[in-house]
Amino acid sequence: MADDDYYDVWLDMLGRGSRPRFLALVLDRAGVTLGLDLCQYVVHLDLRGPMGVLELAELVDRNHPKVSRSLARLEWLGLVERGTAPHDRRIKTATVTAEGHRVVEAINQGRRSLLDEAFAGWTEHDRVTFARLTRRFSDDVLALVEAHHPE
Repeated sequence: MADDDYYDVWLDMLGRGSRPRFLALVLDRAGVTLGLDLCQYVVHLDLRGPMGVLELAELVDRNHPKVSRSLARLEWLGLVERGTAPHDRRIKTATVTAEGHRVVEAINQGRRSLLDEAFAGWTEHDRVTFARLTRRFSDDVLALVEAHHPE
């Protein structure tokens, strides 16, 4: 892989950032002892707000029964609370509690800690340039997705 081949670099970044070992390191830095799946659900709910089991299952690419059991566990732990959707009382939604939000904040701090270590040898100019170009790339990719699959 050539260092300047953006396609290979992007795929490598995606692969490394989604490996269980990397995610476990983030959780370790965060001091969070929840399993990876449970953390993923809490993070998505915190980011996107209340949602039903089917919507969350689709988002995380898991089956409905697994997500439902996981949400029950998170509710038991006090990290999410369940309610009904205002638009359809048959849909049971989940939302993050204050304690769940604290867990997400700890995970975010764990990520930041890891990134700070990774960028330790970088100049301020390199960090700013990387952030600007990564944001531009992310926005352009999202625009392509939105143009192809408008909500």
